[in-house]
Amino acid sequence: MLSFADFDIRHKLLLVYSLLFFLAFSLAGGLIYVFVKDHIRSTIETELKASSQTLLNMVSNSADLSIKHHLRAIAEKNREIAVHFHTLYQQGVLSENEAKERAKQVFKAQTIGTTGYIYCLDHEGTIVMHPHDTLLGADLSSYSFIRKQLKRRHGYLEYDWKNPHEKDLRAKALYMTTFAPWDWIISASSYREEFNELVNAQDLRESILSLRFGQSGYSFVLDTQGNLIIHPALEGENIYQVMQASNQAPLKKMTTESSGTIIYPWRNPGEEKLRKKMVIFHAIPEFDWIVASSLYLDEFYAPLNTVGHIIAATMALVLIMVILSTSAISSSITNPLRELMSQFQRGAHGDDSVRMTPKSKDEIGMLSRY
Repeated sequence: MLSFADFDIRHKLLLVYSLLFFLAFSLAGGLIYVFVKDHIRSTIETELKASSQTLLNMVSNSADLSIKHHLRAIAEKNREIAVHFHTLYQQGVLSENEAKERAKQVFKAQTIGTTGYIYCLDHEGTIVMHPHDTLLGADLSSYSFIRKQLKRRHGYLEYDWKNPHEKDLRAKALYMTTFAPWDWIISASSYREEFNELVNAQDLRESILSLRFGQSGYSFVLDTQGNLIIHPALEGENIYQVMQASNQAPLKKMTTESSGTIIYPWRNPGEEKLRKKMVIFHAIPEFDWIVASSLYLDEFYAPLNTVGHIIAATMALVLIMVILSTSAISSSITNPLRELMSQFQRGAHGDDSVRMTPKSKDEIGMLSRY
């Protein structure tokens, strides 16, 4: 078996240079490929995160607007009720205390959502009307949202609250208006989670579906049971029923966690094969919704494939140049050596007239003169 030392000089040079070039170019090409891939992945995630945040803000703003308008209508309607009873007092039909009590009874009889209600404060932050009698006369001015009410006296607020019989704080919203004659800040309030029916998904459908990524990426909305609320092709279906059981693990993460990134194989209607899809999602617990932005990875990795082809083609071209240049350089060494060896052989057989004509001034030329 031949060893490296047994190869002639030309093959040694060719083998060593080609190997060094291949290793150097592979390392450089690999680093470029990894860098471009990481950059593309980072760009994809950044774009999808921005999009999913836009979706989250879109739904949240729509919810805020719907809740605000709903509570505002209730608060202003109850102010009209207070005005009505105050007018009866001014006309002498009722005493002021009777007018106040009648208004309070009307306020108290109303519910907003499941647990929402009307309450009234005076300018010092004392509860003058509340459906829970234990809070009547209580000074709540130490609460930050009450201080905001005393300062603003009109408008929309969000805060955390728990009623006397409840254990945990929950997000709550209120709209307040003022009835100055009785020093009442009339507030219509309820927990935000009870307003999910106010937000109509179809009102947001066009805006959500208009967010596109690449050629076939899109945004969609589903609930925690996997029902697709807004989707360009599968609206009304359940994603678990559409997806094969073996690929459902990422989807379960999406329907159980508050936010995150998942990658799973997916095929839209009309497509022939499964493709890997990246989805970045955010949950909106008060509506039991998950808003998500998605795209197929192969569309964004297409430039990476082009980079890989360019690297491979360049590598092949340069390798051919290395082989040709190495062959030319080695020939300039080995050809004079072969001629010299031939002359030595003639001399070894007794031909004393053998001479070499130096053709260069390098080491080979010097050896020829010697």
